[in-house]
Amino acid sequence: MKTLRNLLQATFSAPRNAPRDQHRAARQEAKRLAALHSICIEKLPGGGMNVWPPAGFVEDPCEGDHYAHNWGDALEQVRMYLPPAVP
Repeated sequence: MKTLRNLLQATFSAPRNAPRDQHRAARQEAKRLAALHSICIEKLPGGGMNVWPPAGFVEDPCEGDHYAHNWGDALEQVRMYLPPAVP
């Protein structure tokens, strides 16, 4: 009887809270900035991503190393490709 009760409780109880997504804010900001400035974020099948500059970008600060391990790294690279702020 105890086993049946445990099985029914597991089946009909509310789901547990999902773990918090640590990279959500960085992911949203990186995607937003990339879309605004024609920067390409290429997700790789084994994990991680490459961040490519917009077409016509003259000096690439990430020359030869476009790989980002997570969305925080990707956001940093995307910010490198943004045009300088005009005062």
